[in-house]
Amino acid sequence: MQNRRQKHTLGQTLSLFRSFFPYFRPYMGVMVLDLFCASLTTICDLVLPLIVRYITGAATDGTTLLVSTVLKLGLIYLVLRIIDTAANYYMQSIGHIMGAHIEADMRRDLFSHLQDLSHSYYDNTKIGQLMSRITTDLNDITEFAHHFPEEMFIAMIKIVAAFAILCQTNVVLTVIVFAALPLMVFCSNVFSRRMRQSFKDSRFHLGELNAQVEDSLLGVRVVKSFTGEAREIEKFEQGNRDWLEIKKENYRWMGAFTATTRAFDGLMYIAVIIAGGLFMVHRRIDPADFMAYLLYVATLLATIRRIVEFAEQFQRGMTGIERLFEVM
Repeated sequence: MQNRRQKHTLGQTLSLFRSFFPYFRPYMGVMVLDLFCASLTTICDLVLPLIVRYITGAATDGTTLLVSTVLKLGLIYLVLRIIDTAANYYMQSIGHIMGAHIEADMRRDLFSHLQDLSHSYYDNTKIGQLMSRITTDLNDITEFAHHFPEEMFIAMIKIVAAFAILCQTNVVLTVIVFAALPLMVFCSNVFSRRMRQSFKDSRFHLGELNAQVEDSLLGVRVVKSFTGEAREIEKFEQGNRDWLEIKKENYRWMGAFTATTRAFDGLMYIAVIIAGGLFMVHRRIDPADFMAYLLYVATLLATIRRIVEFAEQFQRGMTGIERLFEVM
């Protein structure tokens, strides 16, 4: 396994993206509409803190808060929720169908390519490895193809919008909160590279295991004729143990990745509570703005957590693309 390890650079990742992008071209119209719907789904998250700030400010500064105003704000938010529901339906249905089309196109090209390969290639390649690439790998690419553009697009909108609105509320507090992001990105990048390599090792050993099972079952009559069942079981157990060790390593890196991100979440909340509380004591931020600030920070951290949860899917998809183009 050690001799297969290689450091994945940003250039290699971008090269894989360039090779994969032609499969997106036939569905650019669907993708653009999917991203538009993704932008609509962010409106509710961005508008809610503004509504809460308005109501809280009106209730605490002596301004008369009318029932009609509250009902109007509630109606506006209801309309936004209806739009959010329709946009989310499109993303979850048509967006996934687009991913399935891309998977079908890639499977077609891969199968056609396999028909053109020489006899010597098949003499040196196990069928179980090829089956793993044409099924499991392509299924992961489907999820990646659909979710990656919209997840990154939503994250970009929320982070930029939250930063702009928070700066309007209190620049110093915003700088304190966002100061942890560069270190978080650096740590996430380190763990992501480790996760990607462990995913690739896991897929390789799963292919080996599939090939071993295929050989054993195809030759089961010969195995039984020579009473070789015990030896076949031992070979399978060894391959299964190797795969298990790689999966353990995979989940250790995944656990470190998630735990580190949650630790940074906690640090950002602590910064908001302490610094925001001190600003309120010195009248540099009012309660309504502080309430909205907390909601926007919660939105920001929820976005970061969503990216973290997507990181596993991203690494699986990139591993699948890499293994696909190794054959292509």
